[in-house]
Amino acid sequence: MLYTGFQMSKTGNKALFLDRDGVIIEDVSYPHQKKDLHIREEIIPHLLWAQSHGFKLIIMTNQSGIARGLFTVSQYEAFQDLLRGELEKRRVFIDGVYYCPYLKEGTVAPYNRDSEDRKPCPGMFVKARADFSLDMEKSFMIGDKISDIIEYPGLRSLIISSKYTAGKPEMTYDSFDSLFQVIRNEI
Repeated sequence: MLYTGFQMSKTGNKALFLDRDGVIIEDVSYPHQKKDLHIREEIIPHLLWAQSHGFKLIIMTNQSGIARGLFTVSQYEAFQDLLRGELEKRRVFIDGVYYCPYLKEGTVAPYNRDSEDRKPCPGMFVKARADFSLDMEKSFMIGDKISDIIEYPGLRSLIISSKYTAGKPEMTYDSFDSLFQVIRNEI
């Protein structure tokens, strides 16, 4: 379903939207404990470059583990704080974090429902655009799943190869170097 509540802006800030699990950290299946936190170090130089070129760094993450009863909102928030601290040690400063705890097939109320915030729907992106006065045509989404291709006009989604993109090499980049070269060429 295409979200229709867009207000396009040709002026404003640019953002690098980042999926968390599989892009910033290793995807270890529903990470929520300190032992699950493994930064993908190869992305760090690219995030430092993006910061130095005026990109807002914004995490956009589906967290269906909450709706599935695998961890709580408090556990998610504590893990997110831990991640933010580890990134700051590397001089990477996250400007915003948006997460979607909802999943229709979930077992925990009130999170067991559909939501326009669940990627690939654009709800979180609509909020971030307003919160940060973003120009979506200058912004990029980086993900590791086809569901990270966001249904938002003007926003370009770039997908790093992962176990979730097997068989779709034409849609993915094999390294952060090649993926970020696309961004460097377009700014």
